[in-house]
Amino acid sequence: MVYLDEMACPYFTPISPDLPPAERAARLKRQMHAEWGIAVARLGGTEPCVAIVQELQRYIDGQVTLQELAGQDQLPLPSTRVLQATLQRETFSS
Repeated sequence: MVYLDEMACPYFTPISPDLPPAERAARLKRQMHAEWGIAVARLGGTEPCVAIVQELQRYIDGQVTLQELAGQDQLPLPSTRVLQATLQRETFSS
């Protein structure tokens, strides 16, 4: 049986199985938020650009928060749609 956290994601680097369980769970939760944001944006016709995928990887890795990403002015407009959907998912899951 393959569990959701063991499945490969086409956008993000795999989560290391060597991480402590709490960190692995936290990264998985952040990755699920990011995947949701990408899926919602894609449903609206917005494909994720390299810049937002890289920024979301930093979020998954715990290097930045979504709020810090939202404060950036450098992301292209379509990326903000992905980020907004990801922020909403994080808010709803809290």
